[in-house]
Amino acid sequence: MAALLACLLALGTNFPLTAEAAGSAKKATEPGAMVCPVRPSPEAGTLALAPAAGYLLAANETAANKAPAKKAKAKKAQAKKPAKKSKSGKRNQAASRLDRLSKLPWPENVTSLAGTGAVLVMDNHAGPKGPKELYALNADKLYVPASVLKLMTAAAALDILGPGFEFATDFALDDDGNLWVVGRGDPFLVSEELCLAIEKLAKLGLKEVNDIKLDTSYFEPDLVLDGNTFTKNPYDAYNGALGVNFNTVSYLIDKGGRVVESDKCTPITPIALELAQNNKPKNKKARSGSYRLNISESPRMAELQAGQTIKALLEKYGVKVNGQVVNGGTIPAAVTPLYTHVNTRNLEQTLVGVLEHSNNYMTNQIFLIMGAELYGPPATMEKGRQAVYDYLERQGLSKPNLVEGSGLSRNNQVTARQMSEVLSVFEPNLRLAKANGDGSVYYKTGTMSDIQTLAGYMLRPDRPDEPLWFVILLNGAYDPGTREKILAVLKAHFIDEPAQSAGS
Repeated sequence: MAALLACLLALGTNFPLTAEAAGSAKKATEPGAMVCPVRPSPEAGTLALAPAAGYLLAANETAANKAPAKKAKAKKAQAKKPAKKSKSGKRNQAASRLDRLSKLPWPENVTSLAGTGAVLVMDNHAGPKGPKELYALNADKLYVPASVLKLMTAAAALDILGPGFEFATDFALDDDGNLWVVGRGDPFLVSEELCLAIEKLAKLGLKEVNDIKLDTSYFEPDLVLDGNTFTKNPYDAYNGALGVNFNTVSYLIDKGGRVVESDKCTPITPIALELAQNNKPKNKKARSGSYRLNISESPRMAELQAGQTIKALLEKYGVKVNGQVVNGGTIPAAVTPLYTHVNTRNLEQTLVGVLEHSNNYMTNQIFLIMGAELYGPPATMEKGRQAVYDYLERQGLSKPNLVEGSGLSRNNQVTARQMSEVLSVFEPNLRLAKANGDGSVYYKTGTMSDIQTLAGYMLRPDRPDEPLWFVILLNGAYDPGTREKILAVLKAHFIDEPAQSAGS
């Protein structure tokens, strides 16, 4: 369990293991914890409605062994140039500016903070006439939504697939002794789930296989989504019918510089070793530690890594593998599954983590599955889009400019009003979203360069089952924390002040 949690934390995703998966993982892992030194996603933190308190940044210091003459020369040169403001100074200035604007009279505070952005507050419980608009700024203008779009994908998936939808992977043995692994897009096929599956195969009496043949025909081959920038960051992971550990590799570099397993359920495959060797930190002193890399080379390499992981785990569980890992095409119709592994998390449980930690890979896996389930495999982005568009049409909602389902693409475009419509249908499931510290706000953030977005629900103290919806879409250069400051203003005006008035 510790291994999975650490790997997921490194990816900006941490789900608790079910008892069944934890029990299987415990049998194949050693005690201890893995610490992955990966910078957390900016969307993985807790929403703070309080004013920003500044940032801790390392200051540049003059080397102690500089000669006095050089110090004097440097001071003289520095005196001729205007002093540059530190990053912490700039951010503190920005925080002060946001505080000052937020204290302006209503609604000047919101308009001053939002600028050319969009802000919308709706009350869906105002009476028989339907949703009531409480405040609107640029509500019908198109913006790049970033990850708040995940609310739309989640709402559609709950309707199309159902909260209890299960993610399955088939294992089948043909007459030639080849083990077929048939992927159907499981978004959470992590090492611990594979250990559970391989353990089951061993218990069923599987002792030896020839080739391991991968059937990935449930998804369109070589999928590359709009917005993928081919980096080693996990948010850029390729999507596919058979992806293990979110199509990333995880490993440790020990103090001797050797690449070793992060845990017993995450073996070092040939691909993992190659990536580790090719991506060692330049600073030798900083090399030892835990690492997680996106397999950015190609979708085919990501599929091969899944197969190599399965091969290594089979061998760990005493199953002899005589052949190689190959892409076998489509499994013959006459070959029936020896075992079907059903993930220990259904769709609803998976969405909790998707929304809390903003996992792009998992969101688009679900997006693609919706299309394949409705219109037949192979899954394509076109079918995923059509699935969401058909869902919105059935709900009587307007259609955004949708490219993919996670918000990764800058070609996605929505209006604040369209997002508020999504909030209307998602409201019964609002507690699947992340909550702020006191549970008074449930929300989803969106963060990209020059993009800050935020959408969700503000709960009324006297009527928590009748929340207000809010949407904040900011595209362009804004001070860090602007969206949170706007929300604080909205909450004070529409929730806190009315509650205080009612109690006085």
